[in-house]
Amino acid sequence: MTAEKMRGAVFTDIGELVVKERDVPVLERQDEVILDVQACGICGTDLHILTDPPGQPATLGVVLGHEIVGVVSEIGEDVVRLRPGDRVVVAPNISCGQCVWCQRGLPNHCDHFTTIGIFRDGGLASRVRVPAENCFPISRDVPSHIAALAEPLSTVVNGVRLAQPFPGQSAVVIGAGPAGLMYAALLRFAGTTVIVLEPSEERASLATEMGAAHTIDPTREDPVGAVRDLTDGLGADVVIDAVGSQLPVAMQVVRMAGRIVLFGLGPARSDFAQEDVTRNELTLVGAFIGQAVFADAIRLLEQHTEDFAPLVTHRVGIEELPAAMEEMRAGRTEKVEIEFAR
Repeated sequence: MTAEKMRGAVFTDIGELVVKERDVPVLERQDEVILDVQACGICGTDLHILTDPPGQPATLGVVLGHEIVGVVSEIGEDVVRLRPGDRVVVAPNISCGQCVWCQRGLPNHCDHFTTIGIFRDGGLASRVRVPAENCFPISRDVPSHIAALAEPLSTVVNGVRLAQPFPGQSAVVIGAGPAGLMYAALLRFAGTTVIVLEPSEERASLATEMGAAHTIDPTREDPVGAVRDLTDGLGADVVIDAVGSQLPVAMQVVRMAGRIVLFGLGPARSDFAQEDVTRNELTLVGAFIGQAVFADAIRLLEQHTEDFAPLVTHRVGIEELPAAMEEMRAGRTEKVEIEFAR
């Protein structure tokens, strides 16, 4: 019997993504489900996978895509919480539950960590097979291109928890890419005055739409002086590096005893004086993926759907994906969502 086929975006070779026919997935375990994919977002990680040499490891031959929303079409015999027809978003990171880090309550640091859409087939195809425990119901009232933001938003939820913002405080977000824009929105929801450092006029404009009270172009004015002017000379209570290379700037714009959250993953190495951290009583924290964050991300999308709408600048079909990724590389997009007709 010939296997049913579908179109999927496959990581075929170093630097190559090809939309081609793949076998439709079937259940392999009784605790899995098959989803009809409604939408799948493109992440900066996908671009890193496709650089030459790769900036992020991935399995050759895999269908990419880890920002997934879909509808359950089949369930394994051991699945009790989900039923065909349920609409869900997917937490793509799979931990073993047995290693020392999982047993210490740190599954995001699992020794045997794997990820849907990076190391096993993901959502840039019309169907995907995923563990049922990685599926989280989401309201049908949230449009698919917004619902697919759940995964990246969940990582930002983790970062904001670590930042511990308080109403009336000031917060600087460095970089207005998709993650930086989400930080701007959540920090505004928390009652802070948000300042975004971003050289792109288009992204700065989106930052204002997403909640920034002030935007600063660091190529046109001194960001340190500008932030001090906006914070009564003190510096920001909270600083988020959403780029991954801006720790030196973050340390200059944060106030005494302020908090810096290092979120972006960049190759840069920073030299800084440890004395500055000690004398200024700074708190530096790393924010990686997060734990128990999906429920909060889903609730935010359900309650603030329109607030996140400006983030999605491109909605395209699977055949348009290669061209859309070139637009991403050129910096002419924010969030790109691949949608599947149903």
